[in-house]
Amino acid sequence: MSSEYEPSPASEVGFVTFGVLRVDGAETAAALVETVTEEVKKWVRHAPGFISSRVHVSTDGTTVVNRGEWTNEEAYRTSFQESPSGGVLHALGTRAGVLAATVFSGTPATPLEGPEAKAQPGVVVVATRHLGGPSAADAVLELLAGSGEWKRRFPGFISATPYVSREGTTFVNYPMWVNEVAYQAWMADPRISEGQEELARLEVAPPEYLLCTVAVQVDAA
Repeated sequence: MSSEYEPSPASEVGFVTFGVLRVDGAETAAALVETVTEEVKKWVRHAPGFISSRVHVSTDGTTVVNRGEWTNEEAYRTSFQESPSGGVLHALGTRAGVLAATVFSGTPATPLEGPEAKAQPGVVVVATRHLGGPSAADAVLELLAGSGEWKRRFPGFISATPYVSREGTTFVNYPMWVNEVAYQAWMADPRISEGQEELARLEVAPPEYLLCTVAVQVDAA
């Protein structure tokens, strides 16, 4: 991989999905990555409105996450959910070794870019928060925007893009770093724990936090 990459233009991405598959181990995770990659290359990348698919594996090998970027929700529903070609991907949750399957969908908010905005991600986090509704989601976005003053200058930080569900009840933040050393330094900063405490006051259920590496990315044909 090259040291730089071009992320999808924010103006093009109007709808995003995160398919989360909890699995029984690394062997199942590797097989899922292969299957998802094959299907995306075979037909999804040619679908109208598709922008990119990025497949991740959690660092403990227990979870596969596929992030799909689309121009809008209608394109996702007609080109993917209703596609006659989607049988394999639609049935991933029923495969042997898959313990649980969930899908988040939502729209991206303004991303926060760090000093390494064009670097390849070494590690990423998929942080899912459960909120009470749109007002809580707006409050979380304000908190994240307010932290931008120092995060934009943090060594090794690439970017963080927040996503909010249509109902405002689910919030996914997607930060990236150049490597795990940068991530660990980030997590050790006392301003992170302070921010987590403020966010926790807005949650209605415990968050889900996945530290991942990127296995593969497939862009539109």
